[in-house]
Amino acid sequence: MLTLQHLYIIEKVISEGSVTRAAEKLNLTQSALSHQICDLEAASGLKLFNRVGKKLILSEAGRRIVTSSEKILPAIRELESELRDMRAGKSQTIRISTECYTCYHWMPPLLATFNKEYPDVTVQIVAEATRRPMEYLETGRLELAIVNGTKNNPSLLFEPLFDDRMIVLLSDQHPLAIRNMPLEYSDVTDETLIAFQIGKSDGLITRDLVSSLAPKKVIHVPITEAIVEMVRFGMGITIMAEWAARHYLNTPGLAILPFVKDVGTRQWYACTHKDCSPALTHLVSQIQLALAEKDPVIHEGSSFKVKSRVAA
Repeated sequence: MLTLQHLYIIEKVISEGSVTRAAEKLNLTQSALSHQICDLEAASGLKLFNRVGKKLILSEAGRRIVTSSEKILPAIRELESELRDMRAGKSQTIRISTECYTCYHWMPPLLATFNKEYPDVTVQIVAEATRRPMEYLETGRLELAIVNGTKNNPSLLFEPLFDDRMIVLLSDQHPLAIRNMPLEYSDVTDETLIAFQIGKSDGLITRDLVSSLAPKKVIHVPITEAIVEMVRFGMGITIMAEWAARHYLNTPGLAILPFVKDVGTRQWYACTHKDCSPALTHLVSQIQLALAEKDPVIHEGSSFKVKSRVAA
C-alpha cells in the first residue's frame, strides 16, 4: 500500500538523482532507503525504477506515481503549514455567539483590538446561534459562546466575565414610574409583562422570575425595539438587564426602575472547549480585561429616575 512516506522517498530520489544523496536528505542510511524502495515495489507488484549504470530511471509505474505525487504532496505540505499556523494561533477562524442579542454592542471594539494583534485570525459572529449557543459549541459550530450559566461538561471551560441584574422598563406615565421608587416583586403583580422569550436558560427572563413576579398577562414579542415601543406607549412593562436598559435612558416616554434588592442576577461566562487555541485563549482574556476595566453593568452609575415624559 502506498503511503505518504513512499511518495516523499520517490520524490527525493528523483530530485537528488541517486539513492545515496536521497538517503542523506532523508536522514536514512542508503541500505534503509533501498529496503523501503524494495518494499514499495513488492507491495505494488510493479518495478518502479530501472537501473541504468548508477542512475535510477523511473519505470512507467514510477512515472504514474510521480505524476500523482506532484498533485498530492503540495496539498499535503499546504495542509501541514496551515496546521502549524493554527497551533501558533494564526490562520484560523473563531466563531462567536452570545446568549442575548444585546450583548453584541460591546463586541466590536474588542474585536477591532484583537484583529490588530492577530491579523491572520478571522472572527465571525454567528447570529443564528444566539438562542442556542451551547448547542452550537458542543457540536463544533462555535469556538466561543457568551452564556449566562455553566454546564457540567468536563470538556468545556467557563471563564467568568461579569454579573448583571434585571430591572423594569416602563412608561414614564405609569403610576410606578411617577412614584419613582425601587420595586418589590409585589409591585409588578397584575401588570402585563412584554417579553422577548421566556425560558429556563435563554439568557432573558426565566420562568422562575416570572413566577415570582406573577404578572397578570405575558405577551411574547420577538423584536426588542417593538417591546420598547409597546412599553413606551403604556401597553405593559418589560424586564431586561440593567446594562442593556441603559441604551434607553434618554428615550422620551420611558422610565427605568430597579428592584429593592438584586433579583434575577446573572453571571455571564465565556465558554470554550478546554483544548482551544492560544489565539482564542487570548481573546477570552482580552474580553475579561476590557469588561473589568469598563463594567457594562454599573460603570455609568446607578441613578434610576424618570428621564423624560411624553410631550402633551
